[in-house]
This record gives sequence, C-alpha cells and structure tokens, in this order.
Amino acid sequence: MAFITVGGNVISYAEALDIRDKDQRIYESNEIDFTNVPDAPGSLDEYLEDLAGKTTDRINQKIRLSTRWQEYLGYVGTNYNSLNTIPDFQANNIVNRKPDFTDMCAYGVLYMYLLPKVADFGNPESAEVQKIQYFESRFNSLFEELMADFTWYDSSGDGTVSDSEKLVSYRRNKRTRGNKSVVRVS
Repeated sequence: MAFITVGGNVISYAEALDIRDKDQRIYESNEIDFTNVPDAPGSLDEYLEDLAGKTTDRINQKIRLSTRWQEYLGYVGTNYNSLNTIPDFQANNIVNRKPDFTDMCAYGVLYMYLLPKVADFGNPESAEVQKIQYFESRFNSLFEELMADFTWYDSSGDGTVSDSEKLVSYRRNKRTRGNKSVVRVS
C-alpha cells in the first residue's frame, strides 16, 4: 500500500497489487483479455495502474467540488473569490489515513472501470453487478468518512497536520421530528 509518485507529485493512490487484493478472483478467471485490443497496455499491472491514476484524478475532483472542501478552505483561512477559483486539492498534502485513500482508489477502480467490462447488466442478480454495487457502496462510505474527518490534510504543506488544520464534522444518527410534523390542537 503506497502512493505512486512521479517527480514528487502523487499520480495514484493505489498500486496494481492493492487493486488485485480487493478481488483476486476476477484476475484468476482470466476475464480480462488484451490480445485483440489496439494500443493495449503491456501488462495487466500497467493497465490497473493506469486505471488507478484515472480514479485518483476522479477522487481529487470529487473532493475539490465538494461543499466540505469549500468549508475546509474557509476554516483554514484560504481565500478564493468565486466558485470558479476554488484552489485545487493537493494530493501531496495527505499526511494521515493514506491506507484509506488507497482502499478508496482500489474500490473506485473496481466499480467504475474494471467490473463493468465483465458484468452482465441484463441480469441484476449477477455476481458482477452485485460486486459493482458492493464496491461502489464501500467507495462512497469511505469518501463520506474522509470528508467528515479532515484530520489527514496538511493545508500548510509543512509535513504535519496541526490542530488548526483539523476539521471534524460529527454526524447525527438520531432521527428527530421537525416542526412540520407536529400537529397543534387549539
């Protein structure tokens, strides 16, 4: 489990091995075949790492466009003029919870790119469709958890996350009734 970096910049949160570890059976059954694909990657690992790079870009964009990222920028004092000038999310500033980003990237590769290539969408009960739903659920759950717990991001870029850079949002799991559902009798 390691981030892949080139020139000091994070290009992927997961390696091919990380993705293989999430669902080994898809690779053992040889459902992925590059023999007749033009411009095919040299190996399955190379292909998986390309997909991990695409998924990393997708995760970074999801973070940048989230309201939670905007809230975090305001919390740490980063100013921006409009929604069009929101600073990019810098993957190099992830200090804590790197294994969670690796897992999220692997789940994303499986549900967004890899499993749809072999899934039988005509049968919603097929194993592949069930796996897509499972990995999508795991991806979304981990993404929401990381967005609620900004204790992993070093906004100053000094290599540590100080207390002033930590932002935690607690979720209420308790259901309450709103005023709209209360009936008053006079």
